[in-house]
Amino acid sequence: MAGDETVQGADGRLAADDSYQGRHSAVAQETLDYPIRTDRQADAVQRVSARELLLTVVSFAVAGVVLFVLYYGKARTIGLSPDGASTVLQAWDMLHGNVLLSGWSLSHVSFYTFELPEYVLVEAVRGAGANVVATSAALTYTLAVLFAALLARGNATGRTGLIRALIGGGIMLAPVWTGLLSNPNHLGTQIPLMLIWLLIDRCRPRWWMPVLVAALLAWSQVADTLTVYEGVLPLMAVCVARIYRRGLRLSAGSDEERYGEAGASTQASFADWYGLIRPNWYEAALAVAAVAGALASVVTLHLIRVAGGFAVLQPKAFFGSVDQIASRIGTTAESILTLYSADFSGHTLRASVDALIHLAGLALAVWALSRAYRRFWGQDLVTQLLAVAAGVLVVTYTLTGNPDVGGGTHEINGLLPIGAVLAGRLLGPSLARLRLFPVLAVVLVLYTGVLVHQAVRHQKPAADARIGAWLSEHHLDQGLATYWDANIMTVTTSQQVRLTPVSQKSGRLVIMPWDSAASWYNPKTNHPTFYLLNTRYAACPDPARTQARWQNRVTAAFGPPAKVYRNVYGYDVLVWDRNLLNAHIPRVAPHAPPACL
Repeated sequence: MAGDETVQGADGRLAADDSYQGRHSAVAQETLDYPIRTDRQADAVQRVSARELLLTVVSFAVAGVVLFVLYYGKARTIGLSPDGASTVLQAWDMLHGNVLLSGWSLSHVSFYTFELPEYVLVEAVRGAGANVVATSAALTYTLAVLFAALLARGNATGRTGLIRALIGGGIMLAPVWTGLLSNPNHLGTQIPLMLIWLLIDRCRPRWWMPVLVAALLAWSQVADTLTVYEGVLPLMAVCVARIYRRGLRLSAGSDEERYGEAGASTQASFADWYGLIRPNWYEAALAVAAVAGALASVVTLHLIRVAGGFAVLQPKAFFGSVDQIASRIGTTAESILTLYSADFSGHTLRASVDALIHLAGLALAVWALSRAYRRFWGQDLVTQLLAVAAGVLVVTYTLTGNPDVGGGTHEINGLLPIGAVLAGRLLGPSLARLRLFPVLAVVLVLYTGVLVHQAVRHQKPAADARIGAWLSEHHLDQGLATYWDANIMTVTTSQQVRLTPVSQKSGRLVIMPWDSAASWYNPKTNHPTFYLLNTRYAACPDPARTQARWQNRVTAAFGPPAKVYRNVYGYDVLVWDRNLLNAHIPRVAPHAPPACL
């Protein structure tokens, strides 16, 4: 009978709908990486013994202290940069009440919500000295390694969790590239981003999760617009793709197949709505949270500016020309080698030992990333986010990034923790099957040796400290210099000698707002009487020409100096008997400070 094949009437529609919901649940279960469980089942799966939890907390705390000491030892051997010195002065101003940094003109990145508060805390203890940058850099990198280990561990426990954490943290253990342990350079941005990924990884879907994610994205993007590429775009793209793919699977089959011919017209609307909403609400909410977080950061920066706070330049990205693509691909490859401390290009075999050792970490990261792409739809949400974020960083850096390795590698700093985390999450079983754990243990020992060797090296006294002491002895406590020297000298001398940065444009000396405060140029409160002229410019193609041109611009603006001290620890000191800020120095729009002329 026909009734044996298709049950008619109200009961038939209910039976067919139950059949559809059962099939829907199976498909949803297959495509979701957060299983549909009862609260009791979920609690049983996620329960960790108090002993293991305590052991994990103590282990990470001890590791954090040891790593911080070692990273600080390495960071203090790295010279102070002008960007780091500027951050020290900004934090000092915040510590003394100027919380919104009123009057400050910042560069393209504000670092306002992570690195600056970190510097404020350090300066509250240590004061505004050169060691603030080393302390903060060591703290930031320690947090990055610990967060990477936690994220690589995932929800695994016991021996499996330990192996995952060691792989993730081990790849980042011994950074050779000094850019990872110096001034703020996008590494701090990885902390809130990894916190977001950790929450998505560890927490069950709840209504408050998208709200928290939006808040954290806004917090991160106020400090660094790189969050858009590494956090916002991947979250939107992955969530929309997962919804679309799940929709295709759930829509397979006609309404007649779901309900029977008689019930199709009356039940399709409700069931389709229910079938779309139930499995997709979390991804949809996270995608909305990504947009909301980005918008909230824009509004926050605008409100800060309206309230009289700092001004930050909007970064401008330009596509490279077609004929530069090949060279940019090479630059990207070398930048990745540099980031993973594995850049052996152009070095002798003896000088490349550390780099060759670090090739192991890069190889694991590339292997893990390729696996994440090949098995993309079989991965959990966090792994998909990491894989897409890595792809976005590589593509945007290749097409629009700084064409110089030394000046642009920091723009893809996120690739280091992303690669380390993916290696920890994805490669454990394969490494065990290939019996590579003993080899990796040897590599980890070598990494540790490299880190310890770098941490105990003797710190050479900086030339800036010597010239700073000389200036103090000669009672020259306020002067002018280029951006590349001014803030470094101010911080190195703990503000005993204050230099105000000036720049040049169109052959003239100018005042240019770039990581500086407007109050520095007020002649009523500041009385610079000398110019500190750098005589080294070793990084310039023609150092002598650069020095001569800077000196010509200075004398054209202020006239002949009353006294000149030559070759004082690599500087010439030009002294006048009047306040140099009373001279007419034109002010120009913000631009990147030139060094070589």
